[in-house]
Amino acid sequence: MKPGIMLPAAGLASALAWLQLGGTPGAARLWAVVLLVPLPLLMILQGRKLAEIEELPRTEAYASSIVSLWLLAFATAAVGLVSGYDAAMLGLVTLPLTETVLLTAVLTAAGVAVLFAFRFAGVTEPDIVRQLMPVTRRDRALFVGVSVTAGVCEEIVFRGFLIHVLHTSTGSLPLALLLSSGAFGVAHAYQQPIGAVRAALLGLILAIPFVYTGSLVPSIIAHAMIDILSGLWLSRHLLHITGD
Repeated sequence: MKPGIMLPAAGLASALAWLQLGGTPGAARLWAVVLLVPLPLLMILQGRKLAEIEELPRTEAYASSIVSLWLLAFATAAVGLVSGYDAAMLGLVTLPLTETVLLTAVLTAAGVAVLFAFRFAGVTEPDIVRQLMPVTRRDRALFVGVSVTAGVCEEIVFRGFLIHVLHTSTGSLPLALLLSSGAFGVAHAYQQPIGAVRAALLGLILAIPFVYTGSLVPSIIAHAMIDILSGLWLSRHLLHITGD
């Protein structure tokens, strides 16, 4: 979509989202609109810009991702606080250890299975994804930091906060899951359309235990584990990326 069309379309989509989120506290309503429309749009534009870079500096990219994600999470937490949402509403509650371990293991296995399924279906990763995979020992250490950050921050933002707002405002859990997973997928637009679809599917899988238990903890841990495995192990076996 051309920028001349994209911006008016984004404005219309934001207005429609605002209208649909009636009854939600003002700050949460506005922030949910940002997460549903402007943020994904920004990620699409960023993905196009990154695709034009011949050699992506991994260290700078990792550091930028960590800072950006924590700022996004802190902003979401602040909006939740102002809107009267407590920790339980955002899924920041614990489960019994056995249940946490079991759910985390199942989610991680499901996430890895999705990665393998897309690869075996013939999906090839864009060059930017290959460039972002860690190569050196330093890369791998930083990549773990990015993965843990993504696990914590993205789950709070797209699962804990956004699902809660969408569900309470629309009254439809399926719609809340669809929209939040879609926004999460488009936020990974730098991976190209098929990568965004894969991220949306992973987001939907990660949302399941949160919906049934009210806790984000298994999803946070599994999300981090899936990302770590994709960078430290799967990149070598699926993408044949080697390093020291």
